[in-house]
Amino acid sequence: MDIDSLLNENKSSIIELSKEIYNLAEPGSREYRSSGLIMDKLRENGFTITNPYMNMKTAFRAEYGVGTPVVGLLTEYDALPNGHSCGHNLIAAWSYGTAVILKNLIKNGKIVVFGTPSEEGIGDYAGSKAVMAANNAFNNVDFVIGMHPDDRWAVGSKALADAEIEFTFKGIASHMAASPDYGINALDALVTSYVAINNMRDSVKNDKHAVIGMIIKEGGKASNIIPDRTVLEVDIRSTSSEFLLSFVDKIKNLVKSVSDGFGTTLDIKDLMPVYTEYKFNKTIDGILYSELEKLNIKPVNIDENDEIASSSTDEANVSIKVPVGHIDMKIGTNLPGHSDEFRDAADPENNVSRLLITVRAAVNTILYIMENGNILKKIKSEFDNYE
Repeated sequence: MDIDSLLNENKSSIIELSKEIYNLAEPGSREYRSSGLIMDKLRENGFTITNPYMNMKTAFRAEYGVGTPVVGLLTEYDALPNGHSCGHNLIAAWSYGTAVILKNLIKNGKIVVFGTPSEEGIGDYAGSKAVMAANNAFNNVDFVIGMHPDDRWAVGSKALADAEIEFTFKGIASHMAASPDYGINALDALVTSYVAINNMRDSVKNDKHAVIGMIIKEGGKASNIIPDRTVLEVDIRSTSSEFLLSFVDKIKNLVKSVSDGFGTTLDIKDLMPVYTEYKFNKTIDGILYSELEKLNIKPVNIDENDEIASSSTDEANVSIKVPVGHIDMKIGTNLPGHSDEFRDAADPENNVSRLLITVRAAVNTILYIMENGNILKKIKSEFDNYE
């Protein structure tokens, strides 16, 4: 069968899968039904499934074919508290559609679909791709393709390195007026830490593009009781992983000093693996660009412009282990990420033609690479000599 017939044959199942995941809107690390739906459909199409994968119950690895070359497809399906406001239901549909169409067209080689929970960093499986990358999941994969919804068509990717830390301060509760001298105020320690971390912005050069976000997750129980437990969550990002790791250590030492000064005890918890900056592959992205152009799409080539990364993803951790190409699929214009507007735009009923275009571009790109050994050598050479 040709790609047109396969797209037509699988169109309804691709959209139905995305709609089901969209309606389930399961948060990270709890995507049991969503991951199950994808695995069931891949299994029906002859893929061999490993689940749980790397000790993550909602992660999986699905394989079809034998030998080399081996292409990996990245699948996301976690939602945010306001639903699929990052469009991961569309990523799941794209990955599934690309896999089931590609399996009917490859002559040699293997397709591996990676089911990756909690890209948004929620729960026990936060940053699952980083976990997989650190544990050699991509060692025998020749190249990988990822996709994400956006407010523009684009190929390539840039990403900020990212770390999330939770600081829990424990003091002693006491009456605020009658016996304040018996208490140790955990909120004072938190607020002082908040201000101190915020002031650290002044010590960072602009070229590190540091971003610091903080929320108070717990701030006490009543205004007339000295708070005995408070929790501060801190998100730090930068264009440099090396700087980020050093800065995180500095922040942890700073908060520990503040906590010691107030007499609170301090628990520090890393909420997710550190996300790295992105190592893009111009060769793969160039082929994706050409395939989209053939479909009357004029994408932005992120690899070749000077824009600074403004978001983070654990796909970046994959990109430092294996060559990765990436497509951004336009689902609207001027859409703020993680918003209700983005969620509404991610309804698969509004994206049927775009999804099919994105699947087609990915399939044609993968076939071209798998059938041309010299192109694959070029991809790997670029990866090995990346600067």
